[in-house]
Formats: sequence, structure tokens, C-alpha cells
Amino acid sequence: MVPQHSARSLALVCLIALVALPACSGASMKRVDPSADDELGGTLIDSADVIAATESAGDDLARVLLASSRNDLVVAFSTIKNESIQPFNTALLTDRMRNSLVRKTSPRVKYLAREHIDEILRERQGKREGVYVGKETKGLLGADFLLTGRINSLSKRFEGDRADYFQLNFQLVDAEDSTIVWTDSYEFKKVGDAGVIYQ
Repeated sequence: MVPQHSARSLALVCLIALVALPACSGASMKRVDPSADDELGGTLIDSADVIAATESAGDDLARVLLASSRNDLVVAFSTIKNESIQPFNTALLTDRMRNSLVRKTSPRVKYLAREHIDEILRERQGKREGVYVGKETKGLLGADFLLTGRINSLSKRFEGDRADYFQLNFQLVDAEDSTIVWTDSYEFKKVGDAGVIYQ
């Protein structure tokens, strides 16, 4: 027969082991395909929408740019405006589009890194003042086209349910006369519950 204090000690050790086990094993995690819908649900823009929109638009725009007879086109990326209900970092769209276009169309098409213009100007000034050694002097390129866009949305809720419709629009605009020379859009509507929190 096991003494009573030994049985209590054994039970206490088992309880501590059970409580400590999840902490020792770490938080659960698994890698998933970012282009597939996940198990969390939700009705707003997610990674699958970003990937689908930028791949479709990037493929189409690359074909248009490469169809040009010119080999010196210059494109600058303008800010994509978010006019939807969802707080959203539009750089996710711009960066994926840029990566795709550079791979598919350079060196025939050049892309400007205007978001780094302050650092570029400081570097140029340092080279011109002799602080840094520069191999050659170049003028800053002006853009032939601006790639921009807008996110729009329409939403409705009823009790615990919601429906969200989104348009992700992209445009290539002539930087001289402001005409739209190419446009593409990706749209979707999702219906689900309103319990998912987006960050």
C-alpha cells in the first residue's frame, strides 16, 4: 500500500508535468501555402488575394510593356491608394508587382526606386563633393509612365454575419499627358462571420 503523502507527491509531480508540457514543447505552428485560403476564414483582403491580384496584373502588364517597339521605357511606382474599409499596407501590392515586372521585362524596361530618392540624392551629392568616389555621373531619369492603383470596397453586416466586396485596381498612366494606357482589376466578394480580427 502506497503511503498517503507519497500518493499526494506523485499526483503533484504528474500535475506539474502536465502543466509544464505545453510550455516545454513551444507554441504550435505549421507552414501553409500563402496563395491558398486558410482555416481562419474572414472576409477581408488576405495573402491569397494579394498574390492572385498581383500575378494576374503583373503578367498582363509585362505583355503590354514587351509589346512596345521601344527598348528604353521607364516606369515609376506611385502610391496605391487604399480607400477601402480595411487598414492595408499597399506596399504588399507594389512590391510584388515590381518584383514580377523586373524579372519579366528588364533590361528592356527600367524601373525607378522613387521611394529611396532621399538616400539617392545624398549619395549623389557625396560623390559630386568628393566625399565618395563615383565611376560616372548620371542624370536622374524621368518616368515615361506611372504605375498606380486604388483599393475600393463595399461592405454590409447583419448581426454576426458580414459580406465584403473589394476591387483592387491597377493603372499605367502616361507621365506626360496623364492618359491611362493600361488598366486591370481584381475583384472578389466574401461572406462570413464578423469574428475575425485583422491586423
